[in-house]
Amino acid sequence: MNLNEVILNCDKYIDSDEKIHMVFAKQSKNRFEPFSAAIVLELTVEEMEMDLVSIANSKCPGHDYFLEMFIIQDLMEDIKHLDEYKSNEEKVKRVIYYAEFDA
Repeated sequence: MNLNEVILNCDKYIDSDEKIHMVFAKQSKNRFEPFSAAIVLELTVEEMEMDLVSIANSKCPGHDYFLEMFIIQDLMEDIKHLDEYKSNEEKVKRVIYYAEFDA
């Protein structure tokens, strides 16, 4: 799976009071790209209390924290009606930009 697929299919992940989905991805030259390998982890409340580096090292070595799924879902909901983000490629790039510079 890659970031493009994860972001465009973000609505299929549903968080609960007990579990939350978090995305980790590989970086290329210290950047996330649409086709960066990505993993969606379903974490318990206890796991969420761990630091992100420990989670990445234990559950998906070589990957870095990207975003929580609910943040991706909120971003996609916000930008889906904006004229400047009509294509899926533009939407994915906007989410990646947010993860790298605004989160």
